[in-house]
Amino acid sequence: VFLSVLSPYTHCAKVIVNFPRRCSGSIHVNTLNGDITTPGGVDIRMKLVSDKLKAAGYLCHQVGKWHAGGSCTANLPVNRGFNTSLGYLDGEEDHYNQTCNGYIDMWNSNQPAYGYNGSSCPADEPYCESPKYNAYQYVTRSVEIISEHDPNTPLFLYHAFQEAHTPNEVPLRFQNASVDYELRRVYGGMVNALESGVKNITDALKARGMWDRTLIVFSSDNGGRTDGDFGGNNYPLRGQKFTDFEGGVRVAAFVSGGALPGSKRGTTESGLIHICDWYATFSSIAGVDPSDKADGVPDIDSMDMTPTLFGSAASPRVNMVLSAQAIIDWPYKLVLGKQEGKGFWTGPVSPNATSTRTDSDPGCPSTCLFNINDDPNEHQDIKAANSAKHAELYKMLNETLATAFQTDSTPGYGNCIPFSQYLEEHRNFGGPRCT
Repeated sequence: VFLSVLSPYTHCAKVIVNFPRRCSGSIHVNTLNGDITTPGGVDIRMKLVSDKLKAAGYLCHQVGKWHAGGSCTANLPVNRGFNTSLGYLDGEEDHYNQTCNGYIDMWNSNQPAYGYNGSSCPADEPYCESPKYNAYQYVTRSVEIISEHDPNTPLFLYHAFQEAHTPNEVPLRFQNASVDYELRRVYGGMVNALESGVKNITDALKARGMWDRTLIVFSSDNGGRTDGDFGGNNYPLRGQKFTDFEGGVRVAAFVSGGALPGSKRGTTESGLIHICDWYATFSSIAGVDPSDKADGVPDIDSMDMTPTLFGSAASPRVNMVLSAQAIIDWPYKLVLGKQEGKGFWTGPVSPNATSTRTDSDPGCPSTCLFNINDDPNEHQDIKAANSAKHAELYKMLNETLATAFQTDSTPGYGNCIPFSQYLEEHRNFGGPRCT
């Protein structure tokens, strides 16, 4: 079971959370992830981990956010290794009425999710109760999948929660009335709703007798967004989503489930694990070869972490490219550029009435070198005393960037209609306009 929590504004240049297969930031998959009206997402020539697991006999289900392509029918989850899907194809949607950019974004396996979308809350009750609230609908689907599943058949469930992602909407019952700052109270309520959903999924696994053989991976895709009207807080780390500072890329994650050895429970893994490493790791657990040598696209960068998860081996990963402006070669990290001016530090209680920030942090205009083992909060730029290491990382970054790949086409799917026509023909539901 892969549970993903989506912090405000997924940034494809950091990671591809939708079944990543290639690391190096996402420069070997997609550096610019567009909406469902344009070619993009994960190239249809690339196999996803769901493809690998389905070939190994798993039943695979996708619930919640997709954002791995939606412009053509080949992008759909059911054509990418999943037996079923219920979710939204684009990057975010209204939690109550499932709209995105003026259209309804909700998809049910092979067709728009007619009848599943809800309506907005009344103006005088912005945090209303509704059975159509996203967390309720999507968690209900995951619980149904588990409850109806044959425990003798292996299961892969990918549930991508939106509850830590804008827009800031959550029923009042999840909010802590003692928090007097609305943004922090509402965002905290959204996280409470998410946690409630994780509990319901966990309880369903136990009730079905599947817990002892289940591995749960819970991971965010990036750090919280801390600027403007966003409720994240990455304290004490520097930066936020949209930056390569640790607050943007060192994310909350854990592994659980009855399949995890008792000796590993409650321990902290200090080695590097990139989110793309779950591709090779899940493939290894399923007993299938993770390699994917399709013509015209890069092979995987993913590393098998099973010896680290289930044994005492150190993580095999010692470096990773975070984006076109950052690379780690443990314990050193090179960061370039202004980082959109968002490289500030927050306090332990944030957001609050005095925490509004402008994008004025100078970042690293002449590059920065950090030792993130000794200085994980990135206060000390040490490049002056480590010029050779600085030059080495700069060279490594440029060599990797020379191999960058951008998904910008859907080969074989050129029969397209205008997106406006698709909406007109499908009751204002969005979906793939190319076949």
